[in-house]
Amino acid sequence: MTAAVHWPASARYQQVQDTAPAGLGFVQDLLNTASLGKPRQPDLLETVVTAEEWLTSSLATLSTVDSSSPPLPHPLDTRGLGRLRSLREDLRTALATGHGDEPSPAVPVPSVQTTATISVDPSGARLLPRGKGVELLRSYILIQLAAATYADTMRRLKVCANPRCRGAFYDRSKNCSRLWHDVTTCGNTQNVRAYRARLKERELSTPR
Repeated sequence: MTAAVHWPASARYQQVQDTAPAGLGFVQDLLNTASLGKPRQPDLLETVVTAEEWLTSSLATLSTVDSSSPPLPHPLDTRGLGRLRSLREDLRTALATGHGDEPSPAVPVPSVQTTATISVDPSGARLLPRGKGVELLRSYILIQLAAATYADTMRRLKVCANPRCRGAFYDRSKNCSRLWHDVTTCGNTQNVRAYRARLKERELSTPR
């Protein structure tokens, strides 16, 4: 049995079995630094201090599952924090539009770019993160997403279909069909809301 991995941001919202493997777990943890849940949990990227606390803890976890994990950006300044927040929201938007959501014509799906180094040896070619500070983190994260795409696991990293939640989870179901971060809360809430909307539409369309 695989040992449980404690990702500090994701642990606030889900069970261990809903977290992504290896470096993809760090990507999920970044997404779950946002203020989510009910009652709402604090945004771990709200200030430089809280962001550094999260990074220290999350990167320590990452180092236990990936020997090539990037170092802590030090010092983290307000500009770097802003870039980290922007990356989080761009990734959330991209993942949300990847499983059923239709992006607004006025808000195109973001194109998140970075730089990387290619290393070639007898065992094959590898992408290595490049840059300093937050840019190195950005490079590492996008490399993890590229690797997950080729391994066909990227499709399992999802954002909850409940717009009031948007928690990131890893879908381990056989047919990769989960929509909800937590079916007993988010799923039921959305189903009740949809049912009420259908009733209202029926009432409006019924002749008096």
